[in-house]
Amino acid sequence: MRAPHFKKWFARLPSLNLPQRLQTLAALHPAAGLDQVIALIGQIGGAMRRCPSCACERYYRHGQANGLQRYRCRACGRTYNDLSGTPLARLRLREKWLDYLGTVLDSTSVRAAAKEVGVHRNTAFRWRHRFLKGPQQDQPQRLGGIAEADE
Repeated sequence: MRAPHFKKWFARLPSLNLPQRLQTLAALHPAAGLDQVIALIGQIGGAMRRCPSCACERYYRHGQANGLQRYRCRACGRTYNDLSGTPLARLRLREKWLDYLGTVLDSTSVRAAAKEVGVHRNTAFRWRHRFLKGPQQDQPQRLGGIAEADE
C-alpha cells in the first residue's frame, strides 16, 4: 500500500465501530506473529549459521525468499536460509507458529489446537511432531565431568 492511501486508511480508524475494530485487529494479528517468528529465526540462526550440506562457516547474503534471508555457501555454492536443515524447514503458515506453540505448551489436543489456530487437523499433527523434534535433538549425548554424592 502506498503512503497516501495508508494515511487515508489510518485516519479513518477512529471512525470504525467495535466489530470493525475487532475485525481489523484479527486481520493484523497473524502479520505480527510472522514478524516475531522471522525475528526469532534470525536471532537463533545467526549465532550458529553454517551450510547445511558441507558445514562451512563461510557464506554471503544471497537475496530473500518468503521473508527469510538466503545465504550462499562459499565452499560448495549451495543456497540456504536459517531454517534449512532444521525440523521447521519447508513448513508453511509461519504467522501461526507462535499461536500453535502456545497450544502445545498448554497441552491442548491436536483437534482443539487446530481449531483454535485455524489450520487443518493434519497440519496441526505434522506441526506438533516437527516442533517436538527440536528439543529431542538438543540434548547432550554424553555427560562428562566429576559427580559428587552426599549421604
